[in-house]
Amino acid sequence: YIGPHAKRKRAGEDVTIVVAGCVAQQEGEALLRRAPEVDLVMGPQYANRIGDLLEDVSNGNQVVATEASHIMEDSTKPRRQSSVAAWVNVIYGCNERCTYCIVPTTRGVEQSRPVESIVQEVKELVAQGYKEVTLLGQNIE
Repeated sequence: YIGPHAKRKRAGEDVTIVVAGCVAQQEGEALLRRAPEVDLVMGPQYANRIGDLLEDVSNGNQVVATEASHIMEDSTKPRRQSSVAAWVNVIYGCNERCTYCIVPTTRGVEQSRPVESIVQEVKELVAQGYKEVTLLGQNIE
């Protein structure tokens, strides 16, 4: 809920408001019209570029990063919250058109990582002592 944070910002508090994810992707600039206090609206395909986007915000810009784009893989900065289990992205987007799902509209068509890249990441995880690896994607076959 943006309301309380927008109120803090209007009161002069130094707050950066970021709305991210599939719904942010779908809403884009319409979200800024409804909540002009929002500084950054970004789709999931921009997650590995959030530093650059926040730098743009710190320069006084209101940023909308929702354009469909080819996923730029960044496996050099994985987030690991466990020393036993790791998640590895293998595919982004989806080619299905399920009536209940927003993913194809917001994340775009399926884009698979190269097999060699996935295998290398898993080998590195094993070498680091991980015991469990979960492959992530909308459709893993």
